[in-house]
Amino acid sequence: MNKDVTKRRSTIKNIAIIFLAVMLVLTFFSNTILNYSLPEVAVQYPMYGTISSRIRGQGTVTANQTYQVYFDESRIIQSVEARRGEMIQKGAVIYHLEDAPSDELNNAMNALTTMYVNYKRALMEATPDYTAIIEEIAQLNKLLLEAKNIKLNLDANKLLYADLENKVRIAENNRDEISLKKQQLEQYLDSLEPDTSYSDEDFLSAYATAKMDYENAKTLLDAEKENLKNLQRELVKIANPLLVAQSALDYKVLEKQNYMTAHPNTGVPTSADLLAKENELIAAENAATPDAALINQLRNELNSMISKYFEYMPVQDQINEYDRQIALLNTDLNTIKKQERDLNTSIAHSQNKINVLQFTHDDLYAIYLPLKARYEYADKETELVNLSKNLLSAQEELDALIEQKTEVESKIMTSVQADALVATRQKDLNDKQAAYEKQKAQDELDEQINKMNLDNMKREISQQEALVDRLKKKAVNGTITAPVTGMILNLQYVAGEKITSGGVVAEIEISEKGYTMSFSVTLEQSRRLSVGQIAEVQYYYGSTAPYAEISAIKTDYSNPQSSRIIELEVRGDNIYPGQTLYVALGETGRDFESVVPNSAIREDNKGKFIYIVEAKNTPIGNRYIAKRVDVQVIASDDSSSAISGVNAYSSYVITTSSKPITDGMQVRLIENAY
Repeated sequence: MNKDVTKRRSTIKNIAIIFLAVMLVLTFFSNTILNYSLPEVAVQYPMYGTISSRIRGQGTVTANQTYQVYFDESRIIQSVEARRGEMIQKGAVIYHLEDAPSDELNNAMNALTTMYVNYKRALMEATPDYTAIIEEIAQLNKLLLEAKNIKLNLDANKLLYADLENKVRIAENNRDEISLKKQQLEQYLDSLEPDTSYSDEDFLSAYATAKMDYENAKTLLDAEKENLKNLQRELVKIANPLLVAQSALDYKVLEKQNYMTAHPNTGVPTSADLLAKENELIAAENAATPDAALINQLRNELNSMISKYFEYMPVQDQINEYDRQIALLNTDLNTIKKQERDLNTSIAHSQNKINVLQFTHDDLYAIYLPLKARYEYADKETELVNLSKNLLSAQEELDALIEQKTEVESKIMTSVQADALVATRQKDLNDKQAAYEKQKAQDELDEQINKMNLDNMKREISQQEALVDRLKKKAVNGTITAPVTGMILNLQYVAGEKITSGGVVAEIEISEKGYTMSFSVTLEQSRRLSVGQIAEVQYYYGSTAPYAEISAIKTDYSNPQSSRIIELEVRGDNIYPGQTLYVALGETGRDFESVVPNSAIREDNKGKFIYIVEAKNTPIGNRYIAKRVDVQVIASDDSSSAISGVNAYSSYVITTSSKPITDGMQVRLIENAY
């Protein structure tokens, strides 16, 4: 009997060992398969590092403007004084010309002689004489003007009378307005009861003191009222965040309750339950007379409890996450509530301060008010005296205008005779003017044509004389000089050659217009640059380094998708076209606490972020979860970025991944990734 029991117990133990071994193997392989299906990620710590934003480039200096030198004569070059590529000052000689009249000078002199002959011939032609008729018209105009003056005086008296009538009305209104103001001011003074408790000697001092005390009290009161308004506005601003925080907390509590309702823990054993059941099984196995059926039942119950325990673990993890989020939301809500309490306290203190200041303000105003009334009374008395003077002046002005009106009224009489005289003399003038126009029309076309021809001849002769003088001066010791300062870019002629009239003889790069240089950068580099930014000229061994400034950022048409052309304005004492300069743009390197590779920085419609790796312990080993962390990029260069939001050496940051990843996704670390 004992042997059978022992044999049965050994068999059961072996079966259990085999079952556990099989479970372990299956668990291992399932985890291994799962791991190999997960995204593989490379990670590293954010580290202390240096970000360098310097951008370097080189370019050839070119002049901003080229000047073309023209010459308007056909002359032979005697010698060339300038050289291609050398600097030349304004006014310096480029070419010496042979002493000889040019073809242009001979042609100009012949043309001038012909012009003189033609002009003298035109002057000899007769012109019409209108002297007598013009004198008659002038005499008739004089007579007409005399008649109009006679009529004008009559009309002027009428206009003057009407004007004086209007001025009398205005003067009466002005007198009445001043009289009304005087009456109103007298009534106002009668209503005032000024404080007479102070002597005239002490009044002004007492008034000034009371006014200053009152105004100071009012300023303090107004300032505190404004402070109270600001505190109340701040309290209003907190209302919405408080509501939002409370709503968020309530929503998260409700979300946890709904989740727990959907995932009840009914029948889920605790760790203590598992331990108790395991002890019960061991006790049954170690019994003096083991019951195989009982042992098998206990073992099945234990396995079932283990399965339920592991099935409920993700639910418990989620519940724990809800508890953590609720705790954070409670902290935020308590912070806002504290701000609200602090503002309410400040508002109460401000209100108490306003009450105290109001009492002081009212007391000082009670002292200031009678003194102000006395001060205003004296000021109004002065105003009354001035109004009395103004009223007297207004009455005198009105009397003078009435006298003028009466005088002009006596001069107004009929104008029939004056109208008849004006009409007669106007008819005489019209008749004579018509005769003059008829006579003049007979010769007008010929005279106009002759005059136009003479004017044109005189203008052309003057121009031709100037041309001959200019060409004569150039005929001896003639030169072609530089009109601007710069570098000789090109010379069109050599000694012995004949210049083509009106052609280009030389090209000059104008140094006064400045110099430029340019080079290509990447699109990303161009985004860190701006027009007006100063560049550092490097590897320059002169006494003073040139000045370079970004003047334009243009599209690089050779590679428009990924490159830009940086154009710089260059200034300096020793700058010349063709010179090669090396420049550096941007800030020198800066040290930062948290630096990560640019590949770790991601961006969506919410902004820039990174993924960090969080490890979670489970009965079957560690799981690695990708977690989103929003960050701010402080500085960047071509390979790395400095960020805020994650401390150096605090968390593993995912730099690359074999597959797309999302927040909360399980990932697998590359071996030796850290």
